[in-house]
Amino acid sequence: MKMSQQLKNTGSLLDATEALGNWRALALFAASLLGAALVFGVLALTQSAFGLFLGALLSWLVAFYGVNAVGIMLMDASRSGQSRQMAAAMMASLFSSHRLLLVGLVALGGMLLLLLLVAIVLLLCKIPLLGPLLFTFALPLSALLLGFAFFALAYVFYPLAASAVWSGASVRETLVNLLAIARQRLVSVVVKELVLALVVLVSAGIIGGIVFSGLGMVMSMSAGILGGIGDLGMQSMAMMAMGGMGEGGGYVIAGGLGSSLLLAAAMIVPGLIALQGCCQIYLSSIDGLDVSATEQELARRQQQLEQKTQQIKQKIEEQKQQLATPEPVAAASNNTAMALPHCPHCKALLEDADDRFCGECGKPVKDD
Repeated sequence: MKMSQQLKNTGSLLDATEALGNWRALALFAASLLGAALVFGVLALTQSAFGLFLGALLSWLVAFYGVNAVGIMLMDASRSGQSRQMAAAMMASLFSSHRLLLVGLVALGGMLLLLLLVAIVLLLCKIPLLGPLLFTFALPLSALLLGFAFFALAYVFYPLAASAVWSGASVRETLVNLLAIARQRLVSVVVKELVLALVVLVSAGIIGGIVFSGLGMVMSMSAGILGGIGDLGMQSMAMMAMGGMGEGGGYVIAGGLGSSLLLAAAMIVPGLIALQGCCQIYLSSIDGLDVSATEQELARRQQQLEQKTQQIKQKIEEQKQQLATPEPVAAASNNTAMALPHCPHCKALLEDADDRFCGECGKPVKDD
């Protein structure tokens, strides 16, 4: 597909602002972030290391599954114009969000393997005489390989992996689609993400202007009417540091908390637009995408990995059998020795069961 055809729907990213009209997704997004903040705040009151760790873990889980549920609703809206109910989206998130973690682990493992490969090549460059010649070619090739891999991770895997999972793709399907996008449509995806970033920045600037202008006027009026709370941010920090209320301290702390909630709510809007835009970029990127070559390559690599795993298992089994072989032999020899007759006087081993006298002590073995 030509580049002009890949970029023909770039202007549709402006429709990402329509995510603000999806009140269900907006409410779930706000509830997820607020719930995560409350969980961490409550457990942080324990003032213990375990409480902070547990709070951070639980708050991350709440935000992770909640935001993924929002993404599922936005993906539905991008494909059909209608999103599912919040409860259904949360259930779908609980049963599918782990795929995103698996895709991230696979991408991280692939990057680590590339780094290991480059490190091995650089070690070979330490060979005397041949090393500098090898380094002449290894340097540009390694730089291009790592650069392309990092570029693909930053602009394809990380932004679009979640969208692929939200669309219902399995881990394998997600990897195949993302690899195919990185091979065939990397440039168009980068252009679309730059356009989306511009839309998000403009939206954030407009919302920030509304919020900060209104907040500034209310703060000025509050300073004149309530008195002594002109700088809510600095005074609330000072009050919390000193641990006291002071004159107007209650208003200062209340104003600081209210301002924080307002700023957090303002950040939800550009975040929702960014999620909607990523869904649209993914759907437009897989439209007419040829994934057959990528599937064959991935199947070949998977088959090679299975063969190597089977070979390793066979070697381990062979080593176990070699280690276990002497024991039966020794046991058999002991049983054979126990089966042969012994002299009842000196306990010496008799050479023949029909011997009447012991060859060691000369005493009769059997009574006549």
